[in-house]
Amino acid sequence: MKRSVVREFRYTLRRFERLIAGRLRESRCCSGVTLPQCHALLEIEDQGRVSLIELVQSLGLDKSTLSRTADGMVNIGLVSRTFSDRDRRSIQLALSPQGQEICDRINADNDQFFSRVLGRIPAARRQQVLESFQELVNALAMETHWTGDEGCRPASRKKGKEEK
Repeated sequence: MKRSVVREFRYTLRRFERLIAGRLRESRCCSGVTLPQCHALLEIEDQGRVSLIELVQSLGLDKSTLSRTADGMVNIGLVSRTFSDRDRRSIQLALSPQGQEICDRINADNDQFFSRVLGRIPAARRQQVLESFQELVNALAMETHWTGDEGCRPASRKKGKEEK
């Protein structure tokens, strides 16, 4: 691989990181919850009901960190915690009505923002950009040996829900 291509990619990636970091600092981005809580809430929303271990695997965090995050979300009423009927050692997490409300706000704010971002890309190229970005994320995941959600999913990841 040509060094100039790698350097150009790294430069663009640094710009992307700074722009995303700036977006994440905005209070509307995560509707007043911390970034780890935001990611956990959205993952729980995607999966419906999830065990702590499944959440650890999908988010790539260590169990103790995620356990503290989950405890915090339970304590402020965003998530309910129950024990599995099959295995009392398995903790199941689900969104509370308040947690769903936060997810709805996070989704609405970010959908508006990224709709504007994607609107700046010519319509004929949007699908290509999405596919290229997915390919980049998958390549990065393979190189770092972590895929997050253990593979590719279509644009609408929610099981049994139609895209609006």
